[in-house]
Amino acid sequence: MIPLHADNKTRMMMSAAELIALRTRTLIERRMGGLPDPGAGQSEEELACNVTDSEFDQRLAGLEGRAWARLVKLFALSPVEADLLQLAVAVAVEPALGPLIARAQGAEGRFLPTEPLVKRLHGHPGRPIWRPTSALSMWRLVISTRYGPGEPAGFEADPRIVDWLFGTLALDATLLLAIDAARQDPLPPEWPVQETAERLDHALKSGTEVRLVVRGRAGTGRRAFAAAIARSLGRDALVVDPAMIPISDWIDSYIRVQRFALYADVALVWREGGSIWPAKIPMAPIQIVCSDEVLPPVRDGAADLEIVLPEPGLAAKAGIWSALVPALAAHSMQLAAIPGLSLGDLKEVGRAAPRTLAEAAAHLRVKGRARMREVGQVIDPRFDWNDLILPSDLVVQLRRITFEARTRPTLMENPETARLFEGAAGLSALFAGPPGVGKSMAAQVIAQDLGVNLLVIDLAVTTSKFIGETAKNLSNAFAKARAAGAALIFEEADAFFARRTDVKDSNDRHANADTNHLLQLLETHDGLVILSTNRRSNIDPAFIRRLRHVVEFPKPGPGERRYLWKTMLAALGIDPTALLATLDSLANSYDLSPAQIKSAALSARYAALETGSTVTAAGLEAAAGAELTKEGRSVPVSAHSPRRQRSMLHG
Repeated sequence: MIPLHADNKTRMMMSAAELIALRTRTLIERRMGGLPDPGAGQSEEELACNVTDSEFDQRLAGLEGRAWARLVKLFALSPVEADLLQLAVAVAVEPALGPLIARAQGAEGRFLPTEPLVKRLHGHPGRPIWRPTSALSMWRLVISTRYGPGEPAGFEADPRIVDWLFGTLALDATLLLAIDAARQDPLPPEWPVQETAERLDHALKSGTEVRLVVRGRAGTGRRAFAAAIARSLGRDALVVDPAMIPISDWIDSYIRVQRFALYADVALVWREGGSIWPAKIPMAPIQIVCSDEVLPPVRDGAADLEIVLPEPGLAAKAGIWSALVPALAAHSMQLAAIPGLSLGDLKEVGRAAPRTLAEAAAHLRVKGRARMREVGQVIDPRFDWNDLILPSDLVVQLRRITFEARTRPTLMENPETARLFEGAAGLSALFAGPPGVGKSMAAQVIAQDLGVNLLVIDLAVTTSKFIGETAKNLSNAFAKARAAGAALIFEEADAFFARRTDVKDSNDRHANADTNHLLQLLETHDGLVILSTNRRSNIDPAFIRRLRHVVEFPKPGPGERRYLWKTMLAALGIDPTALLATLDSLANSYDLSPAQIKSAALSARYAALETGSTVTAAGLEAAAGAELTKEGRSVPVSAHSPRRQRSMLHG
């Protein structure tokens, strides 16, 4: 900030605003012949103020007028513009000057200075002073007011300009919600702060209008990086949020933002959004624009220096977490390994003061789910490895996928590894098998083990008949999952990957383009992506070869079905030991999937509750038969079925 009152020890020291008001009063009274001669009866202050115009000019050029001299220089005011501004400032500082100005203009009630008055007092020629292209107008230093038809306009000083001349750096009221001071946050050591600052400084010294565009996903710390750049260049930084500026006020607010930054000598850090930057308004020297995938607002004539902000490594995240939450420093590496974790996430979780790692992880998942609204179904996984009833070799394969997902960020931190395996190390898996065998549950178990949300996308729904919409939907899903650190599962994958066809018309061409786009997203995504299908045979083998893992989910055998029946009944509060013989029969005779067994157990429980009885063998067999009937399959004849009992009676 500007030390406008560097030395205020002397009693007669004035602010620039007060000095301008005194100078104006003296000037008008002299021109009107009403200034009293110095002599007896005047106070020491009044005697001190009886100075010549040249003496006032000297004082304005000295320490007292430092704020004024800065204003004139920064906004390139001509002598006649400076004189008009002084008159307007004087009236704002000393409203009692209004009647004196009205008398000087020969118009009662005209308390604001006009161009004719400025020219008469200072002897300026008759050329117009106020023009739309003048600095006074473009920088909103004074406001023009019309008295009436045929009368000259009056001029009122902008209140913020008056504040500055008093030595107070104040923002316009309309900008208070849109501007905030940048915070000094912990920074990852790998960020190229000094290198970027030197690059920007070199461009600025060449005389070119330059903006530094910092790219990165939301929460990566772009504003913290920008503030660090500003500090390296010896400036404080103000963060501007264009979303808080009504579009109808954009031009005026943009001008006032740049005006303040010029006078206060601060750097501006712009959040995403906003309209076109008007090229005719000069920019304050340091402009840093935060951007993601969207291009920043256009500024004709300005050169954009771009930097993609590197994601902090695990060690950097762990160090920042330890600084934010020392009580959980022992878990810093575990937290840092959570996929998609950004610096913004770390800070927000730190502010919530979690007591345990589990609380911190849960907070992150809640935040992640909010980011993925309207993209697909977002699941906070609740299943764990104990809930999976699958062959042991299949469980080993699923655990290997989980290990890769957890270890991949550390492995890819090595630049040479990342360079050689770029596009080839995406973690993708195909879960294939008939409906209800546990594909979705397995995806939830992996997500739960990783401590992340699961974003479920139905590819059959994502596909659009409109050209370009499918690719847009897919890109959006991957971007949201990446930002939230979520695992992705695409259901009905065969509906998409079986679509590659010989190109016969434009529809075929666009279908193939969408498929290629999804493959590119799969190979470049840095998180876990699962494709689920009930019909693997419908998928082109060429696509399957490009996936990292393929997991076949078989239907359960009698042993797995028996265990599933026991587990589901126990979960419903039913003691399965009294029904073991029935469970053996159900497991051997009813070829049901895990999902069907779960549904049948629930149906049997509801039926028992409805009649006020306990779950019986007949009730279980009826529920199991109903599941087969849904698929159009025949129901086995058992000792408890009505058909079997009738045949025994008539045998």
